[in-house]
Amino acid sequence: MIIATALCIVIALYVQKYPETPASRPFIYMMLIGAGWTALYGLSIITIWYPLRLFFSMAMYIPSRLMAPAILFLALEYSGKERWITTKNVILILIIPVIAIIASMTSPWHNLFRYNFNLDTSGPIPILYYTPGPIFTLSNIYNAVVILGSLLIMLFSLRDRALKAQSTLLLIIGIFIPIIVEILFTNNITPIKGYNFAASTIVFTGGAYLVALMKYRLFGFVSIARSTVLEHISDLVVVFDNQVQIVDCNPAALQALGLNPKNYVGIPNDFVPEPWRSFFDAQAALGTGQRDVALNIKGENKVFDLSVKTIIDSHSRTLGTLFLLHDITSLRASEQQVQQLLEEKNLLLREVHHRIKNNMSVIASLLSLQSDTVQDDAAKTALQEARNRVQSMSVLYDRLYRSDGANEMPLDEYLSPLIDKLVAMFPIDPYINVEKHLEPIVLNARILFSLGIIVNELLTNAFKYAFKRGERGTVRIIAESEGPRITVKVIDSGGRYQEPVNEGAQTGFGLQVVQLMARQIGASFAIQRAGVQVQETVATLSFTKA
Repeated sequence: MIIATALCIVIALYVQKYPETPASRPFIYMMLIGAGWTALYGLSIITIWYPLRLFFSMAMYIPSRLMAPAILFLALEYSGKERWITTKNVILILIIPVIAIIASMTSPWHNLFRYNFNLDTSGPIPILYYTPGPIFTLSNIYNAVVILGSLLIMLFSLRDRALKAQSTLLLIIGIFIPIIVEILFTNNITPIKGYNFAASTIVFTGGAYLVALMKYRLFGFVSIARSTVLEHISDLVVVFDNQVQIVDCNPAALQALGLNPKNYVGIPNDFVPEPWRSFFDAQAALGTGQRDVALNIKGENKVFDLSVKTIIDSHSRTLGTLFLLHDITSLRASEQQVQQLLEEKNLLLREVHHRIKNNMSVIASLLSLQSDTVQDDAAKTALQEARNRVQSMSVLYDRLYRSDGANEMPLDEYLSPLIDKLVAMFPIDPYINVEKHLEPIVLNARILFSLGIIVNELLTNAFKYAFKRGERGTVRIIAESEGPRITVKVIDSGGRYQEPVNEGAQTGFGLQVVQLMARQIGASFAIQRAGVQVQETVATLSFTKA
């Protein structure tokens, strides 16, 4: 009895190291209840003083009636059905045990539990005879049904690959043996009359649980009844304890590491096959985090998305390390293929831009040559303006060809050289100053195409009509953004426009082109005079960035 009691207490104290592990708490309660029962039973069989013997006999039924609920809660948590353990269900399960305990402790005053007590001290073991009452019989049947249901739950859990079959069988055996002996004793089937061998069999129960705890790591920090998803995912899951010993692996990891599913638990990392041994050492040294790692496994190069996490309990104690590897070899190969296709596409697009730019340069050169051959001033001016328009488009394709982005670029990188080229080609008076205030707003090539033509037309008008010969002045080109709204202004200090010009007014060809390009990009456009002391002409283009 002393050995059985001490063994139950030692096991309960050992399992207390894992308070967060499912089923560990009901297991601790079961072992403490077993220790209380064996201790009280041992005291009762050595006591010959009737009042004390009767007290021990009544008190012995406190742990005896609580054993069945503890076993049921253990089975539910162990098999992953802890959601059934609600406050309402716990109360319902404990009703009959509590009634039986109260009836037992008040037995001398009624006939409901046990009565007609008679202590026989004539034999080698003092025997306390009694007559069973209805509550005693009911509670025995209730205990048998609850324990049988608990064992069936645990037997069915053997089908769950997420549970270790060896640990489950040892748990079942540890519960089954004392219960069978107890049932036999209740029916007066025992080798020694009056002696309940169920208390002695607790020693075998303790031995079975020690094997489960030490050899199969029952109630280590490995989660009991892990989700079957973990068992069937292709990701590799490996868990090491603080001694760098493997305590858990899912099937995918066991296959990749080449470990035996039957005896991998407790293997130190030093005995793990290469390249995994060096891999785990190196990644543990790098610490927790997420990173891509490359491994050569059986001659095949693999890329994994690795997550390394420290397992910590509720008391901030480090229990071990989790390695989670997700195979991203195919993903990385696809990304490389997409990147290669994108680079080829950008190369082809840049080549198209280059050819368009060359063709436009040819057209601009032809228009320039043609303008030099004509004598009529109006025709010469028309050809030069057409050349400037083509030149503005040529600058765009030249900048797109030279830029890294194949279909968009900053506004300032396009308009600035375009303005410089236009100023260089236009015979403006040296007293005219050109200022650029351009923000680096990234825009699509389609919008830049229209903006280039618009700015070309507005600058051309300003250079031609804003100033008299020899007059000093300034032309400012402003491009700014406020949120998604973008505003482009061309402002000259000549102030020669007499009437406001808007989208509905009758204008010359140049401004008709501006209005057409503005509509294409969904922009509003207007020209107006501004200023009091110094009159300015302000051409404003405003649109929303898509």
